[in-house]
Amino acid sequence: MLTIPQFLEFPTDPDSKELVGFFLKLLELKNKDLFLHSQQVANYAVSTAVNMGLPLAEVACIKTAALLHDIGQLAVPNTVLAKYPYFNVRERAAYKRHCLEGSSMLENIPAFSHIMKIILHHHENWDGSGYPKRLKGVNIPIGSRIIAVCNFYDRKCNPCTRNWQVAGSQSPQALKDKAGIWFDPDVVQAFFTAVVQNKEEQSATGHES
Repeated sequence: MLTIPQFLEFPTDPDSKELVGFFLKLLELKNKDLFLHSQQVANYAVSTAVNMGLPLAEVACIKTAALLHDIGQLAVPNTVLAKYPYFNVRERAAYKRHCLEGSSMLENIPAFSHIMKIILHHHENWDGSGYPKRLKGVNIPIGSRIIAVCNFYDRKCNPCTRNWQVAGSQSPQALKDKAGIWFDPDVVQAFFTAVVQNKEEQSATGHES
């Protein structure tokens, strides 16, 4: 797992940090895989955002949104989550509501006003075919575009996860194939530079030692 720079702390007030910890603990208690997935996506998102040269305050905001991007799945039964991605129509509709439900959980919490839209739109696609609002291109918040790439990689391309085995293993090349269709091409490029190439270099170094 990549290491998130410790100076990227958002939110900074103790009460909000406690709330982040509370939500993460709920995720861990509900579904260990979902909790670990959130940690991985946050790591990847920070590395990608830094590589794109975003301001550190925005990177920190994206970090928090990535950690909490799936809190809406607290409202989805584990029996449904366990079937991912092989849902029936009703189950898929319930699953897709997690974006709105996760965003709604943070309403009226001032410290999280920055991340509600990021969480709401992290399943939008670059070509407008995503959900819940079918936003397109740069109308999708940059944090959502980054999390979308990191989320796909961890679920479909990361061989360390159970989802990679269950959901049909894909290589990182699948991200490049979907650049300009599902994903922002600039984000995909930054992700490959910051995460995929970094992993490959670490792997090569490990094999040499």
